[in-house]
Amino acid sequence: MLPEGIFNNPSLAYVREFTENHAFLRAVVSLRQETFVSSGASVKCSLLFLQKFTEEEKQRFDDTYAEARAEIEARYADEIKAKRERLETEIEEAKQAKDAEKRKTLQKELKDYLKTMGARQATEARQLLKERFDYPIFMYEAEKVGISATGEEDQNELYPNDRQPADCEKTCLEWYREFLADPSAFAKTGGGE
Repeated sequence: MLPEGIFNNPSLAYVREFTENHAFLRAVVSLRQETFVSSGASVKCSLLFLQKFTEEEKQRFDDTYAEARAEIEARYADEIKAKRERLETEIEEAKQAKDAEKRKTLQKELKDYLKTMGARQATEARQLLKERFDYPIFMYEAEKVGISATGEEDQNELYPNDRQPADCEKTCLEWYREFLADPSAFAKTGGGE
């Protein structure tokens, strides 16, 4: 179980990437904001169900990622080379002219440019990887999770039990089993991750 902020906080991208690099994300079950209020936590959480890659799956993932990185690096190679050469020439000219201020400005420009391009390439390679190493993920938004905001037992739609809500056609677990049998029946397309 993880706070949902980990899923969308840019400074925590390394956590998501580590997980994506080692396991399939099989299911995400989002819990209500109030689920852990009685314990003093007000953060919205989700249950993540992961399946570690086999050696063969890990190799396929690594190969796909390496190909994506190489393709993106090749896409920008000429542009980066030209800008680097131009700036390095200007830096050298500033050194020869003993213009320390201009040299420092150009060095900073080069450093910032390379950092920006590195980040752009990493983002684009990751996106290409996700397109090429695509697989279905079950997602469920739970309303009744077996505990109320005050910590009392409550209705539970997560799995078949005697506290299932009357209007609960199927529990989360039953939906997940159907999903496993035919993920395409649940497919939802969109323009994101």
